[in-house]
Amino acid sequence: MVPKILTCALVLAYGVLVSTSMPASGGDKKGDKSALSGAWSQKGGELKIEFAEKGVLKIAPHGDSAVIAIVCKYTVEKPGRVNASITGFEGNKEEAKKKIGEILPIGSKFSFTWTAKEGVARLNEVKGDNADLIKNHLEGDFEQKK
Repeated sequence: MVPKILTCALVLAYGVLVSTSMPASGGDKKGDKSALSGAWSQKGGELKIEFAEKGVLKIAPHGDSAVIAIVCKYTVEKPGRVNASITGFEGNKEEAKKKIGEILPIGSKFSFTWTAKEGVARLNEVKGDNADLIKNHLEGDFEQKK
C-alpha cells in the first residue's frame, strides 16, 4: 500500500505546486500577491489542495491531510504564475512522509499557473524540480470546497 500512497502523494504535491502558479481569481487588489485561498478538490480524483494561510500551500494526494500532506510556501507572479517550494510534510503516516521526502525533498521548487473563477479552477503548466513526476497528477480542473 505504501507505493500507492507514495504515488498519490507525489501526484498531489505536484498538483498543489502547479495550482499555485495560476492567476488568482477576480477581485484581487493590485499588488496583492497572496490572493489564492480556500480548499480545492481535483475533479475525478482524490487530490486536494489548500491555500491554508498567507503563502502556505498544502497538497493532500489522498484527499486527507491527516494521512499525508505536502506543505509548501508559495508566491504569485504576474500574470498568474505560482512559484512554490516544499517546506515539509504533515500527516500520521511516517513511512509515507519518508518516501515522499526521498522523491520530492524539502527545498524542491516548482511552478504552475492557476486560474479560478466562481468555484472552478484550472492548474496548468507545471514546471520545476522533478516536474515530470508530478505534472500528470497535479494538472487539471478543481472545484472549491465549501
